[in-house]
Amino acid sequence: MKFSSCIVLLFFAFTSLGFAHDANKAFFNIQQKDNLVEVKSEFPWSIRNALLEANPELENSKNKADFDAAFFDYVKTNFELRNGDSILKLIAVEEVMHYEHSHANAFVFLFEGIAFDAIKNTLMFNAYKDQENYHDVLIEDEHLKFITSPDSSVVVVQSVSRRSGGNTIKIGLILIIICVLGVFLWIQRKKS
Repeated sequence: MKFSSCIVLLFFAFTSLGFAHDANKAFFNIQQKDNLVEVKSEFPWSIRNALLEANPELENSKNKADFDAAFFDYVKTNFELRNGDSILKLIAVEEVMHYEHSHANAFVFLFEGIAFDAIKNTLMFNAYKDQENYHDVLIEDEHLKFITSPDSSVVVVQSVSRRSGGNTIKIGLILIIICVLGVFLWIQRKKS
């Protein structure tokens, strides 16, 4: 075989490695829509392994309804949107159809409710100890991005403006104290 042919074969062998889909990474876009919270999710091909590990009885099932029901329960158990002590109700898990070649599985989860302050996401942790779930939460035109992993599966969510609001209040109080102190010292100087 010619040297140039070997280089071409090696090129194709190694470039295809760069396009492989990570079996232990899933992605979630979360946003409020009317009276629902919509979660657009994208899983690698290995989501099936996690589902089968959680529900071994599915191994011999050929019925799509069995898989759909098991996946709904799997999501309900492992993905929670919390508002204080309550958990928003999962009302639907819908598969998104791809019309082009894709190794990913996309779903939309719909939760009943308008507010949440914490997210628990342990999806696929039963299959991969190094699983990482990437989140992009849209709250009040702000994107909050974070990752859940087996070491940290719950994230408290608050908007950027609420997080920085505490600093604004502290700075405002310090400025008021400085102004009051300045006026007090000025009055004392005038008297003497």
